[in-house]
Amino acid sequence: MKPISLMLRRKSLLLTALVLNLALPGLAAQPKTNSPAARPAPAPTNAPPVQLEIPKSVFIIPTTPQQGKDPFFPRSMRLYASVVVKTTQKPSAPQVELKLNGISGVAPRRLAIINNHTFEANEEGAVSTATGPVRIHCLEIRADSVLIQMGGEQRVLRLRPGS
Repeated sequence: MKPISLMLRRKSLLLTALVLNLALPGLAAQPKTNSPAARPAPAPTNAPPVQLEIPKSVFIIPTTPQQGKDPFFPRSMRLYASVVVKTTQKPSAPQVELKLNGISGVAPRRLAIINNHTFEANEEGAVSTATGPVRIHCLEIRADSVLIQMGGEQRVLRLRPGS
């Protein structure tokens, strides 16, 4: 086995030497252009350097599965469920939810509980609602209803709605 490996080594060395002999004379024959005299001088100019425009990324959230899907959660439908539809109509004034919780006391001095706040006749105060605190004025307390005034509007609150 030694003679074969020795022959392969000799062949590879001869092949390397042959390639070097062919390549080196070609490199030596090329003219050198690194000297300052051989390079042309850059043309003088007053023009500013060219500014490259960097493209902007645009991300569009799809509103239907045909427009695209979430690459990280391809089976998710949350993108399509959170679409907000804009309307051009003006929103109506929010309806304040007031509830008469109870009436106590006798005829000359009754108390009314409205949204968990106790009022006497001709008393004013703030009650908490889902839309925030609202200031009301309790005008009259009857046996099963209460007359209140809220922002210039009068309302009748009943213990049992519809009666």
